[in-house]
Amino acid sequence: MRLYLVIGFLLAATRVFADVSVVASVDRNHISFGESVTLTVTVQGADNGEPSIPNVGGLTLSGPSTSTSLSWVNGQTSKSASFAYQVTPGRPGEFIIPAISVNAGGKSYLTEPIKLVVEKDGTQGEAGQTLFGRVSLSSQQVYIGQTAPLAVFICSRSDVPLRGLSGFNYEADGLGYKFLPNLKSGTQVINGESFNVQMIQGVISPTTTGTVNFGPCIVKAQLAVPNRGGNSLFDDMFGRTQVREVPITIDPLAITVLPLPEEGRPADFSGAVGQWNLEVTAKPMEVAVGDPITFTIKISGNGNIDTVPSPKLGALDEFKTYEPTTKTTKGELNTTGERVIQQVLIARSPEVKQLPEVRLVYFDPVAKAYKTADQAPIKLVVKASSGGQSTIVSGGNRLRPDEKLGQDIVYLKGDLGPVASTAPFYATSTFWALNTMPVLALLGGIGWKKRTDKFRGDVAYARRVRAARDARKLLAAAKNHDEVQHALQNYLGDRLNIPAAGITASIIEEQFLPREVNSELTANLKECFETCDTARFAGGSAGTTPAATREKVERLIDELEKIQL
Repeated sequence: MRLYLVIGFLLAATRVFADVSVVASVDRNHISFGESVTLTVTVQGADNGEPSIPNVGGLTLSGPSTSTSLSWVNGQTSKSASFAYQVTPGRPGEFIIPAISVNAGGKSYLTEPIKLVVEKDGTQGEAGQTLFGRVSLSSQQVYIGQTAPLAVFICSRSDVPLRGLSGFNYEADGLGYKFLPNLKSGTQVINGESFNVQMIQGVISPTTTGTVNFGPCIVKAQLAVPNRGGNSLFDDMFGRTQVREVPITIDPLAITVLPLPEEGRPADFSGAVGQWNLEVTAKPMEVAVGDPITFTIKISGNGNIDTVPSPKLGALDEFKTYEPTTKTTKGELNTTGERVIQQVLIARSPEVKQLPEVRLVYFDPVAKAYKTADQAPIKLVVKASSGGQSTIVSGGNRLRPDEKLGQDIVYLKGDLGPVASTAPFYATSTFWALNTMPVLALLGGIGWKKRTDKFRGDVAYARRVRAARDARKLLAAAKNHDEVQHALQNYLGDRLNIPAAGITASIIEEQFLPREVNSELTANLKECFETCDTARFAGGSAGTTPAATREKVERLIDELEKIQL
C-alpha cells in the first residue's frame, strides 16, 4: 500500500512540475538616454536552465542575478527561477530584444520579443536650458593620423546645484579618442546668462577615413536636491539635501576624415603627420680611423610622435654601424612629442669626409602639404690611425684598444700622479660618522616610540597605515572574484575607518563624493565591485578573469594611496 502511495505522489509531482513556462519582461519600455532598465526572465515550473541572451547592437547587458523559489499552494507545488539583467543603451532609438531561449526540463522554450524605446532627454538644447553639454572641435574636417583637440563642455547655470560629474560614456569608433580625467573649470556668459563650465580635455587622432561620428555622449551630473520624506521645515532651516543623478546627453558630431593627398606625395614619405623639426649633431668631429662617432638625431614637434618613423639616412657604406638607441617622450594626450635616436658610427678610412644626410618627410595638416625636414651632410675630419691600431666598441658603447697579448702591456699608467695628502682624524668622515650615530639612534628611538603610541591610541590611524599592506597580502592569495572583492572591501574599510563587510558600490559613492575624489577613480572602483558581483551571481562568467580584476584593484589601491581621504 505504501508503495502505491509513493508512486502516486511521484506521479502527481511529475504532473505538477511538467508545466513549464518562460516569460521575459522589462520594468520599463520607455526610458531616456542615460538610464538603464532591468530585464527579468522568469522560468516557472523549473529551478534551473539559464537563459541564452542574444546580442543586440547598441545595448549592453550585465548580470544575471538569480533567485529561486519553491512554494506550496492548496497542495500544489510551484517552482520558479528568475534571472535579472541590467540593460544599458549606448544610443537613443528603438531596440527589439528578440526571443530568448531557455533550456529547462530537457526542452527548449522561447520568450516573446520585447520593444525598448530610448528617447533623447528633452532638456539638452542650449537655448533657455539650465544644464546641457556640447562638443567643441576647431574643424569638422581632419586628416587621417592628424591630432586635433576635441573638448566636451558641461554647462550649468549659476543657480544649478551641481555637485559633480561622473560616468562619462561616448562613442568614437575610428577616431582614436583620448581624454584627461581631470576637469577644467571656468565661467561663461551664454545668451546673457552666467554659466559654470566644466571642460573635458581630449584629442582625436583618426585611424579610418570617411564620415565618423563623435558621440552620442552621456555624462551623469550629481545635483543636490531637497531631502524627500523628511520634515520640510527643518530641512529648509538646516539645508538638508540629497544627491540625485541626472543624465546629460550630447548629440553626435559628424567628423569628416580625409585621406592624405596623393598629389605631391614624395616617394620616401612613411606616414609622419604633424609639424616636425629635425636636429642632428655628431661628436667628435675630428677622429682617427676606428674611433667612434656618436651620431644624434632629434625629432620634435606637434602631432602623434608614434606615427613618426626613423628618418632616412644617406649611404653608410663608408662606416661601420651599430644598433641605434631610441628614447621617445610625449605629452599627456600625445599631441606633442620628441624622439632622440643615437647611433655609433666608425669611419673605415681617412677618405671619409662627411657624415650622411638625414631626411624626414611629413604631411603638415595645417598647411595641407607635404614638407621635408633635412640636415645636409656634416663635414668630418678623419685621420689615419697611429700605430695601425683601431679602437673597438665593446658592450655598453665603452671603448678599449686592441690588445696584443704577449707583446704589450695594456693601460700602463704614465705617471704616479699627485702625492696623497693626509688630513687630521677630526676632519675625516669616520670621525663625524662615529659622533652622529648615537644622536641619530636617539632621534630614531623617539620617533619609533611616538609612532607606537599613536598606533595604540588612534585606531583610525592604525587601520589607515596598514590598509594597503594587508590588502596586498589578501590580493596575493586571492583565487576568485569573491576573494578579490573581500580584499578591496577590507582596504576601503581600513582607509575610511568604517566596517568593511557592508561596503558596496553605492557606499563608495556616498563616501567619496563629499571627499571630492576623482570621478574616474570612483567609477573604476564601482566597476570592480560590479564585476565581482556579476561573477558571484553568474557563477563565474564575469567577462574577465580574477587575475585581471586583481591587477586592476592593485592599480586602484596604488592610486588611492596617493590621495588624502
